[in-house]
Amino acid sequence: METAGGVAQVETTQQEACKSCGARGACQTLGGDKRRIITAINQVRAAPGDKVLLTMPRKGVLGASFLVYMLPVFALLAGAAAGKKLGPIWGWKAQTGAVVLGALSLLATWFILRKLSKRLAGRKELTVKVVRILQRGEGDALESHSACL
Repeated sequence: METAGGVAQVETTQQEACKSCGARGACQTLGGDKRRIITAINQVRAAPGDKVLLTMPRKGVLGASFLVYMLPVFALLAGAAAGKKLGPIWGWKAQTGAVVLGALSLLATWFILRKLSKRLAGRKELTVKVVRILQRGEGDALESHSACL
């Protein structure tokens, strides 16, 4: 963990950070690595090497989960449905239109979410906080007992 100006960069691992999380497999699926660097407000003045507890408001977790998981699914389905109807009008098979517009709508949603994530980064309900020091010391940050985000 690194700290500067009331903010901490906390290194977590999927196994430790998400034992009790209902979406514990998603981090691995999305990022490909079990290690994460989380930027959090350091309310308890934790120091590098400390094992800490992280929290994030439930509303933020649910909203972010909806955006990341459900919005792309809805976009894919809507694009596929539109492609199925528009494909024959454009001289394609219905299935080809569904695949092409489904993929394009999924790609467009990904770009929109990338831009939106930069705007939402500072919102209060999406703010991660260090709320407790579980163990002081120069321990390995990868053995952190951080709570699921």
